[in-house]
Parts: sequence; C-alpha cells; structure tokens
Amino acid sequence: MKKLKFGVIGNIGPEADSYFQDVLARKEIECGVLTEQEHMSMIVVKNPDIPDRSAAIMGVGEDPVPELVESARVLEHNNVPFAIMACSAAHYFLNAVQQQTSVYLVDMLKTTVQFIQETQPEVVVGVLGHNGTYHSGIYQNYLDNAGLAHTKLNAEQQEQYIHSAIFGSKTTKQASNGEFIRQADGLNSGVIDANVERLTKGINILVEKGVTTIILSYFGLAKVQPQLMAKFPQLTFIDPMELVAEYVLAIYEQADEYVTLGECPTVVTDIAAIKSSADLVNYVATKALQA
Repeated sequence: MKKLKFGVIGNIGPEADSYFQDVLARKEIECGVLTEQEHMSMIVVKNPDIPDRSAAIMGVGEDPVPELVESARVLEHNNVPFAIMACSAAHYFLNAVQQQTSVYLVDMLKTTVQFIQETQPEVVVGVLGHNGTYHSGIYQNYLDNAGLAHTKLNAEQQEQYIHSAIFGSKTTKQASNGEFIRQADGLNSGVIDANVERLTKGINILVEKGVTTIILSYFGLAKVQPQLMAKFPQLTFIDPMELVAEYVLAIYEQADEYVTLGECPTVVTDIAAIKSSADLVNYVATKALQA
C-alpha cells in the first residue's frame, strides 16, 4: 500500500461516503489517472455506532463526538494523516473531534464557502439540507465569517419543502427519540419527480428573497441537481462533495510528490501550525514520511 493515505470517516449516512468516493474517483480520472494503481490510497471507516448527528444537534440524541473520535483513531492507527467527514451536519462537531486526533480533518464547509467567496463574492446564498443542518446554523456561521450575504426559508417552509422532500412526509407517529416517523415518499426512497416539485417550491421562495447561489448541503440532493438546474438556469448550484474532492486531490498530489522525493520543504508536525493549504501539504507529507 502507498505510504501516503487519505481517510474518510463514513457511515454518516451510509451512502454519503460511497457518493464521495464516486466523486473523488471521477475527479482523479479527469486529472489524468488511467490505471487502478494510479488512484489515491484511501481508507474508509464505516462506524455504525456513530449516533445521529441531526438528533444530537436538535437536543434529542446522543453526542456523536466519542464515536467520531473512535473512527479517527482507526485512521491514526493506519497512519492516515488527513481525512474528511462525509456529512455536512457532522461538521457541527468538527472542532471537538479535531481536538482529540492527529488526523487533520479537512473542513468541507469551509472549502465550499471559500470557493464562493473567491469566485462569487457578490452572490446571495441559500442552503438546502435537512433539518439538522438547518437548525444548527452552521453554514450561516461560515457565510457570516466570510462576509457573504445569505437568507433561508422559515422553519415551516424548511420542513414542508426541503426536509420532507429528502426523508418523506411527516406522520403523526414518533420514534423513541421523539422524532416523527416519515412516509416512504422522499428522495431517499427513490421518489424523484414529486420531490423535485417540492424542492422547486422552496427554491422559488429563496429566489424571491434574492438568492442567486444554492449550496446542496445534503449529498442526496445532488441526485436531482440536473433537474433543478433545468428549472432554475439563472441559479448556481454547488455540491460541496465536488469541491472538497477537488481540494483533497490537489493536497494529495502535491504531498505525494514530496513523499516520492523523500523530503518536504517544511516539516510540519503540529495541526495547530496549519494555516494554509501549503502547510497542510507539508503536514500530510511529513506524517507520511515519518510513518
């Protein structure tokens, strides 16, 4: 196995890391990878004991941090220097996890917002995702810090047009954790056309509020991105998984060059010292060379 390894903290949800791997493999091929042997060395940890992040954010579920840290420790034991968490809502807990691991956790939300800041600084941003991401306000915090204008649906509109489109219509029955049980009529159940219409109603409200760029913060929404783009050709839709895959690939390729040479320009061993992409490259290469 290659000295340099990349990691994914997955099973949050189970299909999200699979989707990310597909995106990353496609990006590698677009960058000229031709054979199996040329692809990145990657370790994916699928830990089924990680509690639901949305439930924790809403205050009705267990803290996922301990199990997220356990996943990171599996990567540590396998000499993986950097990784992503394949879930937007999990980034609500990123700092708490990062404090307990030497695996550098690439911030997918920061990567996404920085891209918008650098390429479309005058836009008004809307975020589509499930209720956990919505109520956490995490994307809004990143957008505020970047000085980007943004707006959102109200809680009732979020439930009716976005969360229900993803997970299905809410019933009157509740699960043991207090969350309402859903009908099998959402995108996650394979119902496409009706839920594109639900999403369209929500997006129309955002457009009326001045939104010009939409972040698809839940990976499942990428499945219907072509339909949404056809309905709203004036909008820019952004898939964070696409952006973070490009970023990770760039870091890996540069670090791999240093590993092949057997040295890196600057030895970086402390995550606290990482202030730029160049610092991250040197950290990743340093850790790989020390393994």
